[in-house]
Amino acid sequence: MIGALLVGLFVGFFLSIPPGPIAVAVMKQAIDGDYRYGLKVGLGASTMDTIYSLCAIFASTAIIDTLQEALQDFAWMKLVFQLVCVVAFVIVGVRYLKPTSRKVVDTARKEEQQEERARKMGYNSPYLVGILMSIANLASPTFLPMLIAVASYLHANDLVSNDAGQCVAYGFGFGSGAALWFLVLLKTIYRWRTRLSAGFIARIYRFAGLSFIFFALLLAFNVIRTTDWGTYF
Repeated sequence: MIGALLVGLFVGFFLSIPPGPIAVAVMKQAIDGDYRYGLKVGLGASTMDTIYSLCAIFASTAIIDTLQEALQDFAWMKLVFQLVCVVAFVIVGVRYLKPTSRKVVDTARKEEQQEERARKMGYNSPYLVGILMSIANLASPTFLPMLIAVASYLHANDLVSNDAGQCVAYGFGFGSGAALWFLVLLKTIYRWRTRLSAGFIARIYRFAGLSFIFFALLLAFNVIRTTDWGTYF
């Protein structure tokens, strides 16, 4: 279970790096000097990340169980699935490496809309604002599929087993990793808020791109290390 918890912590941290409305909300509060508000928004969002990752890991368990026989009979299917995951992370990483001004503006605009929507619903608690902003992220067509794809990869490579205890540990690790990233982001910006340049968010995008590519390299290394290449040649 400790291993699954650490895997979830690692994955949750890196998948939280790409700038989204919640990250922008945390950064905005740090720049304004309202550390406590930003912390509670991040904790609210990471609470929902825990729930989403639990849903994803249990959903991927059912998917992998269904495909287990096919994966055993056709070893190349597992290899293809792994390579698709690696390529997908590289593509996402490259996209984040070249942020456009429009993308940065759109992210900030979405943050303002989501936060304003939460306030109109009467939720002034920053923790609840973070939860509602996270729920709004479900509108993204790639959000849950990405979580399920990552969880399926972890299952297929036995990094997290189908055991319920390990799945729960992974989910809580994922949420903790997301919370850790928001905390690092908040502390960094809060400390250096008077020295930040206008292009700081663009730098976060590039850092996210490098993180995705690094993650893809780790996955590729694991594929090379664990694949019995004699089966294919």
